[in-house]
Amino acid sequence: MSEEPKSGGPVSEEFLADLAAASRILAARGVVDAFGHVSQRHPDAADRYFMCRAKAPALATPEDIIEYDLDSNPVDADGRGSFLERFIHGKIFKARPDLNSVVHSHSPSVIPVRTGRHQNSGNVP
Repeated sequence: MSEEPKSGGPVSEEFLADLAAASRILAARGVVDAFGHVSQRHPDAADRYFMCRAKAPALATPEDIIEYDLDSNPVDADGRGSFLERFIHGKIFKARPDLNSVVHSHSPSVIPVRTGRHQNSGNVP
């Protein structure tokens, strides 16, 4: 059994509350559905990010937020399940150190943008 990665350090309660609120706001505005997610890079450790556990974004609370390393291993899931799509977030944060937040959405208003003809090497744009 592999060891859990170490934490990037504590974050404020406000940070966790803001990320949970972002999930609820994006759900309320129809940007994410029951399977959409928002993540935020750790403010003091670029090799860590936070994302809600496997739960509908409209129901996210600060207690639902889990820290991950960039390989998307949970730091301390404490029995809480994680979305498989977390790997998308980890790959994006790894490829794009200039980004601090990622939203994964299935919103009908956004899907045509991503499914249009797009020349790309297969890497994250």
